[in-house]
Amino acid sequence: MALSPIRTILAVLAVGMATLLLGSYLIVLLRFHPRTRQVTPIMRFWARLFLLVTGTRVEIEGLEKLDPAASYIFSGNHISNIDIPVMIGRLPVSVRFLAKAELFRVPVLGGAMRAIHMVETDREAGPMAHREINQQIGRVVAEGLSLVIYPEGTRSKDAEMMPFKKGAFRIAIDNAMPMVPVTISGSERVWKPAEKLIFGGSVRLVIHDPIPTADLAIADIPALRDRLRSVVEKTYEEIRVR
Repeated sequence: MALSPIRTILAVLAVGMATLLLGSYLIVLLRFHPRTRQVTPIMRFWARLFLLVTGTRVEIEGLEKLDPAASYIFSGNHISNIDIPVMIGRLPVSVRFLAKAELFRVPVLGGAMRAIHMVETDREAGPMAHREINQQIGRVVAEGLSLVIYPEGTRSKDAEMMPFKKGAFRIAIDNAMPMVPVTISGSERVWKPAEKLIFGGSVRLVIHDPIPTADLAIADIPALRDRLRSVVEKTYEEIRVR
Protein backbone atom coordinates (compact mmCIF):
# COMPACT_ATOMS: atom_id res chain seq x y z
CA MET A 1 0.00 0.00 0.00
CA ALA A 2 2.77 2.45 0.94
CA LEU A 3 4.55 1.90 -2.38
CA SER A 4 1.43 2.23 -4.51
CA PRO A 5 1.70 6.01 -5.17
CA ILE A 6 5.36 5.65 -6.21
CA ARG A 7 4.58 2.60 -8.35
CA THR A 8 1.68 4.41 -9.98
CA ILE A 9 3.73 7.52 -10.83
CA LEU A 10 6.58 5.45 -12.27
CA ALA A 11 4.15 3.31 -14.24
CA VAL A 12 2.35 6.33 -15.72
CA LEU A 13 5.65 7.91 -16.75
CA ALA A 14 7.15 4.73 -18.19
CA VAL A 15 4.03 3.52 -20.01
CA GLY A 16 3.17 7.03 -21.19
CA MET A 17 6.63 7.51 -22.68
CA ALA A 18 6.60 4.04 -24.24
CA THR A 19 3.17 4.69 -25.74
CA LEU A 20 4.31 8.00 -27.20
CA LEU A 21 7.52 6.65 -28.70
CA LEU A 22 6.30 3.24 -29.86
CA GLY A 23 2.95 4.60 -31.03
CA SER A 24 4.62 7.29 -33.14
CA TYR A 25 7.03 4.74 -34.58
CA LEU A 26 4.20 2.36 -35.53
CA ILE A 27 2.18 5.10 -37.21
CA VAL A 28 5.11 6.03 -39.45
CA LEU A 29 6.29 2.45 -39.98
CA LEU A 30 2.90 1.14 -41.08
CA ARG A 31 2.36 4.04 -43.45
CA PHE A 32 5.43 2.99 -45.45
CA HIS A 33 5.60 -0.74 -44.63
CA PRO A 34 2.04 -1.97 -44.01
CA ARG A 35 3.12 -5.65 -44.13
CA THR A 36 5.88 -5.33 -41.55
CA ARG A 37 6.28 -8.07 -38.95
CA GLN A 38 7.40 -5.68 -36.25
CA VAL A 39 3.91 -4.91 -34.92
CA THR A 40 3.41 -7.94 -32.68
CA PRO A 41 6.87 -7.77 -31.03
CA ILE A 42 6.35 -4.05 -30.36
CA MET A 43 2.90 -4.66 -28.86
CA ARG A 44 4.26 -7.42 -26.63
CA PHE A 45 7.17 -5.25 -25.52
CA TRP A 46 4.73 -2.47 -24.57
CA ALA A 47 2.48 -4.89 -22.68
CA ARG A 48 5.31 -6.59 -20.81
CA LEU A 49 6.78 -3.22 -19.86
CA PHE A 50 3.34 -2.30 -18.51
CA LEU A 51 3.28 -5.47 -16.40
CA LEU A 52 6.85 -4.97 -15.20
CA VAL A 53 6.50 -1.37 -14.03
CA THR A 54 3.15 -2.05 -12.36
CA GLY A 55 4.55 -5.01 -10.44
CA THR A 56 2.15 -7.44 -12.08
CA ARG A 57 3.08 -11.13 -12.05
CA VAL A 58 1.14 -13.42 -14.40
CA GLU A 59 0.52 -17.13 -14.03
CA ILE A 60 -0.93 -18.78 -17.15
CA GLU A 61 -2.54 -22.18 -17.58
CA GLY A 62 -3.56 -23.81 -20.85
CA LEU A 63 -1.15 -22.31 -23.40
CA GLU A 64 -0.72 -25.77 -24.90
CA LYS A 65 -4.37 -25.62 -26.07
CA LEU A 66 -3.60 -22.85 -28.57
CA ASP A 67 -2.13 -23.11 -32.06
CA PRO A 68 0.15 -20.05 -32.53
CA ALA A 69 -0.69 -20.08 -36.26
CA ALA A 70 -4.48 -20.00 -35.74
CA SER A 71 -6.92 -17.11 -35.27
CA TYR A 72 -9.31 -17.10 -32.32
CA ILE A 73 -11.82 -14.98 -30.48
CA PHE A 74 -10.93 -14.90 -26.79
CA SER A 75 -13.84 -14.15 -24.46
CA GLY A 76 -14.21 -14.18 -20.71
CA ASN A 77 -14.63 -12.09 -17.61
CA HIS A 78 -13.22 -8.55 -17.42
CA ILE A 79 -12.34 -7.07 -14.02
CA SER A 80 -9.49 -4.60 -14.55
CA ASN A 81 -7.69 -2.48 -17.14
CA ILE A 82 -4.61 -4.61 -16.45
CA ASP A 83 -6.42 -7.48 -18.23
CA ILE A 84 -5.48 -5.91 -21.57
CA PRO A 85 -1.66 -5.92 -21.21
CA VAL A 86 -1.94 -9.39 -19.65
CA MET A 87 -3.60 -10.70 -22.81
CA ILE A 88 -1.34 -8.83 -25.25
CA GLY A 89 1.86 -9.70 -23.41
CA ARG A 90 1.27 -13.34 -22.54
CA LEU A 91 -0.80 -14.94 -25.30
CA PRO A 92 1.16 -16.76 -28.04
CA VAL A 93 -0.99 -15.23 -30.80
CA SER A 94 -1.28 -11.61 -31.89
CA VAL A 95 -4.51 -10.13 -30.55
CA ARG A 96 -6.59 -7.05 -31.25
CA PHE A 97 -9.32 -5.59 -29.06
CA LEU A 98 -12.66 -3.92 -29.45
CA ALA A 99 -12.00 -0.52 -27.85
CA LYS A 100 -14.29 2.40 -27.04
CA ALA A 101 -14.25 5.39 -29.37
CA GLU A 102 -12.91 7.76 -26.68
CA LEU A 103 -9.51 6.05 -26.74
CA PHE A 104 -9.14 6.75 -30.46
CA ARG A 105 -9.34 10.48 -29.73
CA VAL A 106 -6.17 10.40 -27.60
CA PRO A 107 -3.23 11.87 -29.56
CA VAL A 108 -0.72 9.27 -30.80
CA LEU A 109 -2.51 6.44 -28.96
CA GLY A 110 -5.56 6.72 -31.20
CA GLY A 111 -3.48 6.88 -34.37
CA ALA A 112 -1.42 3.88 -33.31
CA MET A 113 -4.54 1.88 -32.44
CA ARG A 114 -6.01 2.53 -35.87
CA ALA A 115 -2.71 1.67 -37.56
CA ILE A 116 -2.54 -1.75 -35.91
CA HIS A 117 -6.25 -2.49 -36.56
CA MET A 118 -7.75 -2.18 -33.12
CA VAL A 119 -11.54 -2.12 -33.59
CA GLU A 120 -13.26 1.16 -32.73
CA THR A 121 -16.69 0.85 -31.14
CA ASP A 122 -19.27 3.44 -30.17
CA ARG A 123 -22.15 2.41 -27.90
CA GLU A 124 -24.23 5.34 -29.10
CA ALA A 125 -23.73 4.52 -32.77
CA GLY A 126 -26.42 3.45 -35.18
CA PRO A 127 -26.55 0.80 -37.95
CA MET A 128 -23.98 2.59 -40.12
CA ALA A 129 -21.38 2.39 -37.35
CA HIS A 130 -22.16 -1.30 -36.79
CA ARG A 131 -21.38 -1.95 -40.44
CA GLU A 132 -18.09 -0.10 -39.99
CA ILE A 133 -17.28 -2.28 -36.99
CA ASN A 134 -17.92 -5.38 -39.09
CA GLN A 135 -15.59 -4.02 -41.77
CA GLN A 136 -12.87 -3.42 -39.17
CA ILE A 137 -13.30 -6.93 -37.84
CA GLY A 138 -13.08 -8.23 -41.40
CA ARG A 139 -9.67 -6.58 -41.76
CA VAL A 140 -8.48 -8.20 -38.53
CA VAL A 141 -9.65 -11.63 -39.70
CA ALA A 142 -8.08 -11.13 -43.15
CA GLU A 143 -4.72 -10.40 -41.47
CA GLY A 144 -4.90 -13.73 -39.62
CA LEU A 145 -5.06 -12.01 -36.23
CA SER A 146 -7.09 -12.92 -33.16
CA LEU A 147 -9.66 -10.84 -31.31
CA VAL A 148 -10.27 -10.31 -27.61
CA ILE A 149 -13.91 -9.42 -26.93
CA TYR A 150 -15.24 -9.03 -23.41
CA PRO A 151 -18.91 -10.09 -23.67
CA GLU A 152 -19.85 -8.27 -20.46
CA GLY A 153 -19.26 -5.03 -22.37
CA THR A 154 -17.30 -3.33 -19.61
CA ARG A 155 -15.27 -4.07 -16.47
CA SER A 156 -17.07 -5.50 -13.48
CA LYS A 157 -16.84 -2.97 -10.65
CA ASP A 158 -17.17 -5.58 -7.89
CA ALA A 159 -15.38 -8.51 -9.61
CA GLU A 160 -18.67 -10.39 -9.94
CA MET A 161 -19.44 -11.74 -13.40
CA MET A 162 -22.10 -9.84 -15.32
CA PRO A 163 -24.44 -11.09 -18.07
CA PHE A 164 -22.77 -11.91 -21.39
CA LYS A 165 -24.06 -10.03 -24.43
CA LYS A 166 -24.49 -11.71 -27.81
CA GLY A 167 -22.17 -9.59 -29.98
CA ALA A 168 -18.96 -11.56 -29.51
CA PHE A 169 -20.69 -14.83 -30.33
CA ARG A 170 -22.28 -13.49 -33.50
CA ILE A 171 -18.89 -12.21 -34.65
CA ALA A 172 -17.37 -15.65 -34.02
CA ILE A 173 -20.10 -17.47 -35.92
CA ASP A 174 -20.15 -14.97 -38.81
CA ASN A 175 -16.39 -15.44 -39.28
CA ALA A 176 -16.23 -19.17 -38.37
CA MET A 177 -13.59 -18.38 -35.72
CA PRO A 178 -13.09 -20.72 -32.76
CA MET A 179 -13.96 -19.12 -29.43
CA VAL A 180 -11.54 -19.55 -26.53
CA PRO A 181 -13.01 -19.10 -23.05
CA VAL A 182 -10.56 -17.31 -20.74
CA THR A 183 -10.86 -16.87 -17.00
CA ILE A 184 -8.90 -14.16 -15.22
CA SER A 185 -8.54 -13.69 -11.48
CA GLY A 186 -6.58 -11.31 -9.27
CA SER A 187 -6.31 -8.43 -11.71
CA GLU A 188 -8.97 -6.46 -9.82
CA ARG A 189 -6.57 -6.37 -6.86
CA VAL A 190 -3.68 -5.16 -9.02
CA TRP A 191 -5.66 -2.24 -10.43
CA LYS A 192 -9.19 -1.82 -9.16
CA PRO A 193 -11.87 -0.35 -11.45
CA ALA A 194 -12.17 3.43 -10.90
CA GLU A 195 -9.05 3.35 -8.69
CA LYS A 196 -6.21 5.70 -9.60
CA LEU A 197 -3.53 3.81 -7.68
CA ILE A 198 -1.94 0.62 -9.02
CA PHE A 199 -1.14 -1.87 -6.27
CA GLY A 200 0.69 -4.62 -8.15
CA GLY A 201 0.32 -8.32 -7.40
CA SER A 202 -0.44 -11.65 -9.01
CA VAL A 203 -2.85 -12.38 -11.85
CA ARG A 204 -3.99 -15.83 -12.91
CA LEU A 205 -5.11 -16.42 -16.50
CA VAL A 206 -6.68 -19.75 -17.44
CA ILE A 207 -7.09 -20.63 -21.12
CA HIS A 208 -9.78 -23.22 -21.83
CA ASP A 209 -10.32 -25.53 -24.79
CA PRO A 210 -11.32 -23.71 -27.99
CA ILE A 211 -14.96 -24.07 -29.04
CA PRO A 212 -15.41 -24.54 -32.82
CA THR A 213 -18.06 -22.36 -34.49
CA ALA A 214 -17.70 -23.31 -38.16
CA ASP A 215 -20.86 -25.47 -38.13
CA LEU A 216 -22.95 -23.06 -36.04
CA ALA A 217 -25.69 -20.69 -37.20
CA ILE A 218 -27.12 -17.47 -35.76
CA ALA A 219 -29.77 -19.51 -33.95
CA ASP A 220 -26.97 -21.19 -31.96
CA ILE A 221 -25.78 -17.92 -30.36
CA PRO A 222 -27.64 -18.36 -27.02
CA ALA A 223 -26.35 -21.90 -26.56
CA LEU A 224 -22.79 -20.88 -27.47
CA ARG A 225 -22.95 -17.92 -25.09
CA ASP A 226 -24.26 -20.06 -22.23
CA ARG A 227 -21.66 -22.76 -22.86
CA LEU A 228 -18.75 -20.33 -22.83
CA ARG A 229 -20.02 -18.45 -19.79
CA SER A 230 -20.47 -21.70 -17.88
CA VAL A 231 -16.85 -22.69 -18.52
CA VAL A 232 -15.52 -19.28 -17.45
CA GLU A 233 -17.76 -18.98 -14.39
CA LYS A 234 -17.00 -22.48 -13.07
CA THR A 235 -13.25 -21.86 -13.10
CA TYR A 236 -13.61 -18.31 -11.79
CA GLU A 237 -15.49 -19.54 -8.72
CA GLU A 238 -12.76 -22.12 -8.14
CA ILE A 239 -9.72 -19.82 -8.41
CA ARG A 240 -10.84 -16.35 -7.35
CA VAL A 241 -9.54 -14.84 -4.14
CA ARG A 242 -12.30 -13.18 -2.13
